[in-house]
Amino acid sequence: MDESQSYNVNFFKPSTPFLKENVRAIVIGLTIWGVMTYGFQILLKIMETPTPEATYVVFQQAAPKLADGTASAEEKVAVANTYLALLGKSAALLKNDTLKTAFTSTVYNLLSDAERGNLLAAAADPKASMGFINTALGITDNKAMMAVVPYGLIAVTPDKMAMTDPALKPIMDKFFIHNQSVLTDTIVFGFPFHYLYTALILLTSFVIICLVYCQVIDKMMKKYDMEHSFE
Repeated sequence: MDESQSYNVNFFKPSTPFLKENVRAIVIGLTIWGVMTYGFQILLKIMETPTPEATYVVFQQAAPKLADGTASAEEKVAVANTYLALLGKSAALLKNDTLKTAFTSTVYNLLSDAERGNLLAAAADPKASMGFINTALGITDNKAMMAVVPYGLIAVTPDKMAMTDPALKPIMDKFFIHNQSVLTDTIVFGFPFHYLYTALILLTSFVIICLVYCQVIDKMMKKYDMEHSFE
């Protein structure tokens, strides 16, 4: 037995024709996979455009009028519903007193004098009836929105109320502005294309690359007469 024979294999320094072709096939497969994975993410980044939700657009139009007191009842309803939608986006926001104050204040300004007293009482008791608030906001058919109302109120005196606050803008930008493009807006089989591509196409492509590699390595082993070594 020739003990001097070396079996050291270095992926970065293939020493035989078989190893060189094998490494080449691996590199090609990894390159294709890398381009499909990271190239798509780069393309998403290049094509994205910050796009606000429709409710946020309405809010941005009405907010200046809240500050100068010229907002109509409809605009106040839109603003209150925007705050309510924001409260429902994250449990952490239900602890944001500034947001809750803005929501409570806007609802307060929508109600009659008699209902305002009920609002202040409801703010102190989440189990109180919220029907008059749901009616004022026009959400009686929206169970999800109604469920958030008790947790969006905060006990605040009329002199401390404020329907807007500059501190809310970063929060609203974070939750209401989304990066969109044709890759995210195109729907395929009921899913946004970027989701379908990442969840299905990439996984399927990986399996195909593995199958092709197996076929290639089989042909290489036949080419270099290596099959008998594994029989």
